[in-house]
Amino acid sequence: MVTRKKRVPAEDLLVFSLLMAYALIFVLYPILIVVIESFKDPTTNVFTVSNYVKFFSDPYYYRCLANSLLAAILTVLVTSLIGIPLAYILSRYRLAGKTLYTALSLLPILLPPYVGAFAFIILFGKMGVVNLLLTEYNIVKEPIDFLNGLHGVVFVESIHLLPFIVITCAAGMTQIDPSFEEIAEVAGASGLYRTLTITLPLISPQYISGVFLVMSYVLGDWLTPLLLGQKDYLASVAYLNIAYHFTDIERMYMGIIAAVLASVFSVLVLLVSRYYVERKSYTVLSKGTTAEGRVIPIAGVKKALAYAYVAIVMIFVLLSPFVITVAAFSRRWVLTPFPTYWTFENIRMLFIELPNYIQNTLVYSALATLIALPVSLGASYVLARTQIPGKNLLDGMLVSILAIPGIMVGVGYLVGFDFPLPIIGERLSRIWLIMPLVLAARRLPYLARNTHASFLQLEKSLEEAAQVAGASKLRTFFTISLPLIMRGVFAGMILFFVMAMQEISSTIFLYKPGWETLPIGIYLQWSRGTEFGVPAAAAFILIVLTLILLLILSKIGGRVLGGAFSI
Repeated sequence: MVTRKKRVPAEDLLVFSLLMAYALIFVLYPILIVVIESFKDPTTNVFTVSNYVKFFSDPYYYRCLANSLLAAILTVLVTSLIGIPLAYILSRYRLAGKTLYTALSLLPILLPPYVGAFAFIILFGKMGVVNLLLTEYNIVKEPIDFLNGLHGVVFVESIHLLPFIVITCAAGMTQIDPSFEEIAEVAGASGLYRTLTITLPLISPQYISGVFLVMSYVLGDWLTPLLLGQKDYLASVAYLNIAYHFTDIERMYMGIIAAVLASVFSVLVLLVSRYYVERKSYTVLSKGTTAEGRVIPIAGVKKALAYAYVAIVMIFVLLSPFVITVAAFSRRWVLTPFPTYWTFENIRMLFIELPNYIQNTLVYSALATLIALPVSLGASYVLARTQIPGKNLLDGMLVSILAIPGIMVGVGYLVGFDFPLPIIGERLSRIWLIMPLVLAARRLPYLARNTHASFLQLEKSLEEAAQVAGASKLRTFFTISLPLIMRGVFAGMILFFVMAMQEISSTIFLYKPGWETLPIGIYLQWSRGTEFGVPAAAAFILIVLTLILLLILSKIGGRVLGGAFSI
């Protein structure tokens, strides 16, 4: 007897086709266009590998590549050494204020990395607060170089990316069946031995996800090294060669190749991470766990040390927003350990003279959310409710942009959409709409993953009952499915909006005068030598907007916040 394959409904095929078209046009095409461009001769447009030969023949670019890889590896090492113990404390010990500490541990990743760089320059720069105090009290004769060098880049990146390790490891620890660790204890294993042989191996899939996020971010971050005076990094040299040397075609192409290589190494990290996780089975027979996971009682010295460790980490976490807030309301904070003049002038200037920074940030992020929402809902439906061949390919295309540095995406949109559009005859790269379009593509995985997780938690029988009663799939979706998953979707929308407000690595290549967002404005004000009060005020507004959205998320999204960060 021949079994016929079940036909895919026409409406499902239509949704899948539209999503695939979006992924091909706005995700895959811009990336491929940059890769193709890197193989063109700068003068003849003939395909050649000579650009890559020149790149790898120059010792300078080797040094940039080596610095980027070393910075990524060291950042993973530092975040792991700090983050894994913090994750263990927050997930295993019941401390007073544990919920607050967990929330604060998320703060760095929800704030732009360059905000942290600005703050640490004020604190630890050669003429920063610490050095001025040290020289004023004759503790040192010459300023200590805290930030200028590889160590400075690793320090700032580690503070910013620490949540990736903490969140992923803590999530893995709460999912471990307590009986595994309890059996090891009964067998006489010490706490450290138990952690090294039982706990860490079981959370390795989550940990590897965090490692991928950290490494891919460092490889694609061009702004943090530049703010710290470091240019010899792959992403940084790509930005400088493309943005400031467009008249020197050969040098510009070296920048394009640097962007391609940063993307290649990020994708390699992703593939290696997946291979490592999938080569072993991590499925275990379990009697189940509580939402909190295993709780280990502590007292005395051990409890005091746990509180001390958490407090030290929280101090570094809170340094950036605290310093930015002080700088936003001060003037004449130059060559003095502390501000000498307090004022609202910086905030006034931002709202009166530079209001487009705030307006553009909110408008572009809102439009990007409206673009990403139907894509995320459609993709989640296709993945969770259909058996269409190629749906995993679609998922991979939409989420793969996490592994692509923003500089690659920005250049791809600039080059790939620099042609007259049908009917209107205008180039998309010269229309402001390209800003929300690139934001939608760059931050789509944050909304898509959260929406997909909400769909997976929805009981299928509810939808099936509606369809048996005669409701169409479309009506079932809008009257049954969407209302039931709306809480998770809304949480994803807020997270998406927060991440979109921070974006600069791609939009810096696309903006025109009048299109500046807060992140772009902060960088422009700083690079133009403006007194730090104005960019600090812009950063302060960005922090306030972020905290307001996070407050809404905590009130309406509830527990969904944790799922929003699951990898």
